[in-house]
Amino acid sequence: MKATIGKTSEKFAANLKQLKKESATQIKRSFDSISTLKDYLTETREKERPRQYTVLNEKIDSVEKKLSGFEDSLNTRVAKLIREYDKLKSSVEYLSKERDIYKTLYEFSIDVTSERDLRSVLKRVVQTTTEILACDYASLQITGEEGEIIFKYDSSLKSSSNNKYKFSKPIADAVLSTGDPISIDADDGGGNIICVPLKTGEDILGILYSVRNDSGFTKFDLDLLQTMTGKIAISVESERLFSALEDYGESLIEDLREKYDFEEIKGSSPQIRKVLATVADVAETESAVLIEGESGTGKELLARALHYNSARKDHPFVAINCAAIPETLLESELFGYEKGAFTGAVGRKPGKFEIADKGTIFMDEIGELSPLLQVKLLRFLQSHEFEPLGSTTLKRADVRIISATKKDLMKMVETGEFRDDLYYRINVIAINLPPLSRRKGDVETLAYHFLRVYAEKNDKQISSLSETALNYLKSYRYPGNIRELENIIERAVVLCKGDILTPNELPDTVIRNGLKYERIPNTHKELNDYKKELWEKTIVPLERNFAINLLESSGGNISAAARMGGMHRKQFQRILNRANVKEPLQTKKGAKD
Repeated sequence: MKATIGKTSEKFAANLKQLKKESATQIKRSFDSISTLKDYLTETREKERPRQYTVLNEKIDSVEKKLSGFEDSLNTRVAKLIREYDKLKSSVEYLSKERDIYKTLYEFSIDVTSERDLRSVLKRVVQTTTEILACDYASLQITGEEGEIIFKYDSSLKSSSNNKYKFSKPIADAVLSTGDPISIDADDGGGNIICVPLKTGEDILGILYSVRNDSGFTKFDLDLLQTMTGKIAISVESERLFSALEDYGESLIEDLREKYDFEEIKGSSPQIRKVLATVADVAETESAVLIEGESGTGKELLARALHYNSARKDHPFVAINCAAIPETLLESELFGYEKGAFTGAVGRKPGKFEIADKGTIFMDEIGELSPLLQVKLLRFLQSHEFEPLGSTTLKRADVRIISATKKDLMKMVETGEFRDDLYYRINVIAINLPPLSRRKGDVETLAYHFLRVYAEKNDKQISSLSETALNYLKSYRYPGNIRELENIIERAVVLCKGDILTPNELPDTVIRNGLKYERIPNTHKELNDYKKELWEKTIVPLERNFAINLLESSGGNISAAARMGGMHRKQFQRILNRANVKEPLQTKKGAKD
């Protein structure tokens, strides 16, 4: 669109100049003709008819006068049109520049709001400032609560030895102290300066300092910089709040670990912090707890944490996997039996509930209970009384029930597979244990924990994981959760022959389904830069070879090459531009474009 407006504008200007030139030529010819006619009349005037010649001469003078007025009017109108054209051209150039500025600002705003790495954002600010304001030098400073500089980034100077680009500390201090921008137009060759504060409310977080040598800064420049610094200040403040929140989270989990016995539960991600905070709140209560989560997420460890941080910690913790014991034996496992209760019952055996008296019983995969056992468990939960198999005597057991499941019990209630009254009895407190794929921040912690455990167990001196191996582990999805990660590390430790665990020791599934690139970007800017790098390495060479192949086949004829490639000519030209194929190949004899 910009190119079309420019071409139309240039054509209009050329037409105006041509009109002025042609009009001036025609008017000159008319004046020449009038002058010739007047000379002729003067030379051939007859004495006997002076009055007619006089009248004719007066009319010619009148025409000449009108023609002169027309010339003046035409010149005035053409000059006015040229002036209007110049204004229009300036407006188009200004709007075009403004559009580019706002496009840059839009991209900048996206970077500021989406980028988590604050340092990358601040560097981008300086680059954007020098780009859209044509600055010779720019500097960004972020200050702490005591006024100390905690971050500073300067653009590279056009001339490092030129004193006019020096940073003025008095100006920066004045802006930091008052919170008002300062703009200085220097007439002594010292450079035009504008310094704008980064503010959120009354808080001044830093300054953006810019220098331009060729021209002063306008009010538009000042408004633009204040818009930018407003967005930067929000980003800086958000980063500070986020860091404070992370510090608080770290402090909170450290306090929890000091106060409670969470030694077996590793990790400090926000998800695990939330789980441990819930455990701390309910551990000392007598309420039944239902732990929901996928296999391998550590549900039993969480149940142990609940028990060992409760008043029952000095009494038994008894775990039973309802899915691992056949239904015919599960009842006797839970409630026990008397001698002679069935064939093979040669003596009395206490059940899990009796063993766990005054302690905690953990019922893993409680969704596997049969309807009959669901009824008997419900009866026990209501009265804490049970009858061992083969006995007519009621026994009591003071136990706390902690249940766990990987199934959707609510859906099972809706389909009639699980009793709703039992569900509400065991689900007084629900804790959802997230899968490892949602706890990526804990992968490194867990990996190093298992590395230490199995290195010691196998008597190996393995100190760490390589960065590439760790990246593979972080990018893997872990369908088997923590248990799968533990098995992966154990296998790697056994196979490792050095003191650093590398990708060579990782299973093919991790390599194949994990990271497929050389590195994992840590910030949004790094991601974009890496994407550009991969594009340059892969797509650009592919498009270049594709374009060259078509051009060679078509003898350098772009239209023919586009037809051969099954695309429009303009599509093919865009590929040529992207692939940096600037000129068509040498055309074959007779080939025309």
